[in-house]
This record gives sequence, structure tokens and C-alpha cells, in this order.
Amino acid sequence: MAENQFLKNAHLRGLIDEREIAFLADITCTNGNSGRAFCFLNGSVLSLYACAGISDTGDLIEAIDLKDAKFLKGSSFVLHPTMKLQYNGNTYSMQGFTQAKKMIDAVKSACGE
Repeated sequence: MAENQFLKNAHLRGLIDEREIAFLADITCTNGNSGRAFCFLNGSVLSLYACAGISDTGDLIEAIDLKDAKFLKGSSFVLHPTMKLQYNGNTYSMQGFTQAKKMIDAVKSACGE
């Protein structure tokens, strides 16, 4: 089986840990930011990066320390996976990502509340 270069690069950059939690999602935030972003989970830090292509990350948009975040809700329904969390007074809504159950469980378990 071929090695996943995207995940290998994310490991080398310190964006993900051994759980390999990385996904692309449509994100909206109550601070006005919205769009498609790459999400990487390393420990309890969820890093949001702009998309610079199909598998290229752009600039860091925001790093969320999930220990200080509250998981509000999530749905792994295959046709419309969603996740919502609250951090620093803002609410982040994520949708349209793959491996929803794995991603939601990882984010939820890293959240402080």
C-alpha cells in the first residue's frame, strides 16, 4: 500500500500525533470567518489552515486549544456530518468532513467540557 504523503507531511510539521486526525471541513465561526479549511489535531490543539489546493495547506487561520473549548454537539450522519464547539466566546460549526465518527470522537475527547 502506498504511503499517505499528506499525513506524512503533517507528522513532519508537528500538526498531528499518532491518531492521525486530519480532515477538510466547511467551517463557519461567529467571529465572521468562514470557508473550507484543513483541520489538524495534535494532542488537544486543533489547528485550522487555509486551503491552498487539493492537498496543500495555506496560512494558519487559528489554533484552538480544545482543553479550553466546550463541545456543543456533533452528528456523524453520513450525508451531513456536523460538529459544533465553543472557544473564547466564539462558536465554530464544521460540516462536510469524512470519517465523521472518528473525527468527532477525537475532538470531543480533547475538549475540556
